[in-house]
Amino acid sequence: MTLPELPSFVRNRKELDGYTLYRSGDPRGDKPVGCVVLVTVDTADEATARAWVDSVFVALASEPNPHPGGVSAAFHIRDDGKRVINYAEWVSAEDHVDAVSAGSNGVGSKTADWRRVQNFPGVQHVGVERYRPLAEVQAEVE
Repeated sequence: MTLPELPSFVRNRKELDGYTLYRSGDPRGDKPVGCVVLVTVDTADEATARAWVDSVFVALASEPNPHPGGVSAAFHIRDDGKRVINYAEWVSAEDHVDAVSAGSNGVGSKTADWRRVQNFPGVQHVGVERYRPLAEVQAEVE
């Protein structure tokens, strides 16, 4: 699967132009990052954005079967508070495809915590896009 380069507003895992990092999950082990997934949702306001991200972390903590291809997640809230981007790192694009196809409307088991995330009031899912990781793009330039 050929992946495009990340959009220019993405500086790195913790810096996106026009966004502030709200919360991130530490990388799991020394897994190589072969794919970056940008998950975008629109929210009613900043309070909703923060509450939604917090609900994702509750669901992640209670996940009975975490996918082994997941590496990390960093949630950024746009400066106006009305959009969230999750910069998620995966071992490969195929791992992410597998995780999404195993879940119900996204990554995660069919639990009450994940249903809450997927049906959160004031949140509209906008998109999911897969990209080549920055380290891979930078290595090609050097």
